[in-house]
Amino acid sequence: MMVLEWVAYAIVATFVVVRSRFGPRPDAFLRRLALLVVASFLVEDTAIHAFGFYQYSPDWSVFVDQVPLAVLLIWPIVIHSSWELARALLGSDHRAVPIAGGALVCADASLIEPICSRAGLWSWNEPGLFDVPAIGILGWAFYASLCMVAFQWAEIRRAPRWEWACWLLAPAGTHLLLLVAWWALFRWVNTPWPSWPIVGAAWCVSLGLMLHAWKTHARQRIHPRDLLIRIPAALFFFVLLALRGRDDPALVAYALAFAPPYLALMQNPRAWRWA
Repeated sequence: MMVLEWVAYAIVATFVVVRSRFGPRPDAFLRRLALLVVASFLVEDTAIHAFGFYQYSPDWSVFVDQVPLAVLLIWPIVIHSSWELARALLGSDHRAVPIAGGALVCADASLIEPICSRAGLWSWNEPGLFDVPAIGILGWAFYASLCMVAFQWAEIRRAPRWEWACWLLAPAGTHLLLLVAWWALFRWVNTPWPSWPIVGAAWCVSLGLMLHAWKTHARQRIHPRDLLIRIPAALFFFVLLALRGRDDPALVAYALAFAPPYLALMQNPRAWRWA
């Protein structure tokens, strides 16, 4: 576990250094990232205490109460990079950016959660797809979208003080949305999900998104930096899959389904020009 933790720290450090060096407004980026670290702790730690749906392996070496420090650092870069990618795809002032960004985080969580659960980094107490309940994945989308609402509002209003609203909006809103989603829907489908039909559906969605990206020339709206900066984290989870989950063909096929849309966005004449 110690090796995995240090790799996670290295990925976070690489993201922060590269994004600060090559991305716009590094001071604003660092401020938002710090806010996300605190908000992530507030949301996740209170969710573990309140709902008890999952727990982290005790093999993690550094905890902040119930949450490993490495986890508190890795999720903010997933969320911030998804926010910037959504702004690039839709336009920086588009009202749907928090929804699109939340959907990107939901996709990331849909990949991360089954792999990490299979690897024993954490475990869920409720059934679902690859032993991960759907509401656990959706919870990250709720949280990310609410943080992005605060960031987007601050950007549109040109008032950075609004970013601090994520400390209240994200924890309170996430808990409320989780309770509503659980009692309205997910408690009724709280059973193990068959893997191969979901794998087939994932590939259909993936190929559809890939074709849509090609058809709409979405790749031309994205700076290569916004995609390349996500590669180290993606490689980490695919290597983890190769080490801990390669004996499950359905999980491998499911994980590979997440690649085509990103590959389509990478087909950009500027893809290897950083500036």
